[in-house]
Amino acid sequence: MKAEESERLALMEMGTVRIDGNGPVRHLVLNRPEVHNAVNGQLVAELHEAISSLDSDSDVRVVILRGEGKSFCSGADLRQDRGSSLDAMLGSKQGAKMYDSLLHLTPITIALCHGYMIGGGAVLPAACDFRIGSRSIKLTLNEVSIGFNLTWNSIPVLVNLVGPHRAKEMLILGRTYELDELDDYGFFTSKVDNDEELVEAGESLAEEVVKQPPVPVAVSKASINAQSMPLGRALQHMDHVAVGYMGKSESSRTARNTYFSDEPRVWTED
Repeated sequence: MKAEESERLALMEMGTVRIDGNGPVRHLVLNRPEVHNAVNGQLVAELHEAISSLDSDSDVRVVILRGEGKSFCSGADLRQDRGSSLDAMLGSKQGAKMYDSLLHLTPITIALCHGYMIGGGAVLPAACDFRIGSRSIKLTLNEVSIGFNLTWNSIPVLVNLVGPHRAKEMLILGRTYELDELDDYGFFTSKVDNDEELVEAGESLAEEVVKQPPVPVAVSKASINAQSMPLGRALQHMDHVAVGYMGKSESSRTARNTYFSDEPRVWTED
């Protein structure tokens, strides 16, 4: 059965993500390099499918999450039509399911971070157990700046990683951060000087994990997750409600339309 599952993973065909490798260490690759691995509905669905498949193969001990091309992930694909408020709420729910499956994946997860990491592309690594950063990183949580809330139920994860003070700074102000500042915030496990060193660093860390006994590793991960975020799902429904409302908010529309402008923003009452 294990061999059959490993073979099935190797043969999975998806348009926006792919699974590389065999044995205990697999690479889960965001594969839309032409748009800096921007997130659309297909990527969310296929990433969820790939994570679920990896979780069902007991031979897999470590999953290395990385992005193909010049960036890890540039966030939401702005070409995708948001649709109705209900569509936005359903999309938020699907994203939260995917994010939760990554956060609680049985194998240890290692994110290799480079280039643009915007919005969802900034919080995907936060759901991983370890993060390795390259000096090319430009990380921005721009949801508030474009008139939306951070969804996927990722705020508890972000707060747990950098603390409430830094989480407020990063999300409310929408600043862009580089490697050393994020490292000072405790965002990264380790860092490298250039993108070419990332895979080697990730696989070296994966080798350390594989040397450890499987069951104690899995139990320790699950216990730490449960202890660190006991109420993480308590307000998850508010993500979905808020994103549905903000899609129709006049202030949110103004924020989106003026995000790249230097002109003063004028807010209207919603």
